[in-house]
Amino acid sequence: MKKNDKKRKLKYAISTVFFLIVTILDVFDLYNDIFNGRGHTIKDLIWLVILILATCGNYYLMKDVGTIDDDDERDAYVEMKTNSMMFNILNWIIIIASIVFSVWGVILYSRNGNETLAFTLIIIGAVLSAIWILTIIINFIVWAVNYHKN
Repeated sequence: MKKNDKKRKLKYAISTVFFLIVTILDVFDLYNDIFNGRGHTIKDLIWLVILILATCGNYYLMKDVGTIDDDDERDAYVEMKTNSMMFNILNWIIIIASIVFSVWGVILYSRNGNETLAFTLIIIGAVLSAIWILTIIINFIVWAVNYHKN
């Protein structure tokens, strides 16, 4: 890998970690707003979606730096063996389900009489968000170990 590519990859890695930390803080702020009834939930939900997109964008830019478009047979074999495509699809399903459950819970919470179901949906969304954040952290740790081995 070229020296310039290493710098770019490090820059994207740092920005990914930064946006991931800000996303985690915004998730805590969102659920704090929901459970304390402060009324900033829509604004925090919009920021959460923007931060998740920024985190994903920087993460995938970091992974693409220094790769060649034409993969040889060995690269295709390694990709097939590790099933990285399935992992990426699972990450997207988890984050979309998290957003859907959270939005559904916020909508139900704003209506009277649906607090129990709303809290359940919000907690499910929070758990799915935590699982997504954990998978990104694990994948980042694996990338860092492989990066330092090479």
